[in-house]
Amino acid sequence: MDGFLNLNKPKGITSFTAVEEVRRRLKEKKAGHAGNLDPNATGVLVIGLGKATRFLPYITDVEKEYIATIKLGVLTDTLDASGEVMDKKEVPPVDRAQLEEVLRHFIGEIEQTPPAYSAVKIEGKRLYELAREGVLVNPKPKKVTIYEIELLNLGEDEFRIRAVVSKGTYIRSLARDIAARLGTYGIVKDLVRTRIGHFTLEEAVDLDDPGLEKKVIPPDKGLLHMGEVVLKEKAAWYFRNGNRVGVSGILSRSKNVRSFEYVRVYDESGDFIGVGFMKWDGLYPKRVIPA
Repeated sequence: MDGFLNLNKPKGITSFTAVEEVRRRLKEKKAGHAGNLDPNATGVLVIGLGKATRFLPYITDVEKEYIATIKLGVLTDTLDASGEVMDKKEVPPVDRAQLEEVLRHFIGEIEQTPPAYSAVKIEGKRLYELAREGVLVNPKPKKVTIYEIELLNLGEDEFRIRAVVSKGTYIRSLARDIAARLGTYGIVKDLVRTRIGHFTLEEAVDLDDPGLEKKVIPPDKGLLHMGEVVLKEKAAWYFRNGNRVGVSGILSRSKNVRSFEYVRVYDESGDFIGVGFMKWDGLYPKRVIPA
């Protein structure tokens, strides 16, 4: 079974556990996901099956949307409600205008320090693995992009936001940093990932859905954020064998295809044959489906 599954991950299990359950139910040996979702979080988890796993990195790189409830005045070791309380702090009065001004500060490219409990690797080991062994490591800050932040509601000691972010952004770190600007602590009380690229929560399937196999979509349908290129018969053969295809080998292309971008590639029969990278001198194969 080759394709992608848009899964609504339930609360209380890891992304790895969700993938393993899907793999077991669909009897597919090869499976992976396009971006980890915390055990305490729910929402969109894109799972690749079979040959589609080779295209997961192209989904991992797209923007993601979250709805997060942030609780103020408390600090946990995991920066969410599942962790051990480390400290508490008074919550100063915050009005909507003040909070919206603080949120605007985070829009754009920012430096963010990942949580100590995260999937970031240090010398081959993930931080959450080290943390469980009692070794808390302070990871280096990294650049991420916050495309949008919208304040949905505000209470006395918590608020809810919608955030659209780049790959590698930690909402738990964002909660910590927003709270710090307000002069207090902050953790994620509840987190839902509502979108990864064009994969939406409205179209996601539950893990216990009896018709899970019917919800798997073809590999190319998971890459609709890319433009489309159709190759002539001989050019498609060259592409599938790992060779550059000159501009003359291209039969057609969609209007949104630009140089120095990844594209979905098809042969004359309409069969999806892989992902290529467009340059001024032609199309370079990046991930191909062998003939």
